[in-house]
Amino acid sequence: MDSHQALDAVRTRWREAEERLYPTLIADPAAAARAVDAIRRLLVELRGRADNLTTLLAAGADPREFARPLSLSCNGFSIDILVGVACGARLREIVADQDDRRIEQLLARGAAAGATWILLDGPDDPDALTEGRHVIVHVTSRTVLTATVDPWTDDQPYELQVLPYAGAPLSRRFGDRAEWLGEFRQCRRDVENLHGDPASTGATRTGAR
Repeated sequence: MDSHQALDAVRTRWREAEERLYPTLIADPAAAARAVDAIRRLLVELRGRADNLTTLLAAGADPREFARPLSLSCNGFSIDILVGVACGARLREIVADQDDRRIEQLLARGAAAGATWILLDGPDDPDALTEGRHVIVHVTSRTVLTATVDPWTDDQPYELQVLPYAGAPLSRRFGDRAEWLGEFRQCRRDVENLHGDPASTGATRTGAR
């Protein structure tokens, strides 16, 4: 089993731990408080010992051994489940940190190349979407625009999200594809005009446009 397969396997196991724990938390508030405290202590320990996916996999490989030094008081809850939930939370933190670092690197390269936008996810243009998303970030303001197509939503399958770097996010859904594409492009122009950017035609993964 390679590292990707190992990660997929433990990700599934940790998600199942969450699914098994949460109904119990709802049914027994007193026990929930003890479990949440145990998970919090485990997560603090993981933050100190698991700063990447490899070390996290190693820490979660033997839940009982990992939790033993903490002397947790968690009657009624399996150590395997509690460690699994904590590992799942730590995995999300590590992935978010990796994404943040990737975006910072792309922004730096884009700024050096004189780019206006960089592409974070999806095809080069939202017009190519039949399912999934097209995500771009404005180099100067760090405003993120996301165009999404969900073909399983019958009435309004098209969504546009605007996430300013500092500010409240905006979200709209559309039933008409042309209206959605037009609004996306207008939002992109509005961001460029607000920040005094020269006219441009599209975003690239490398930043130059």
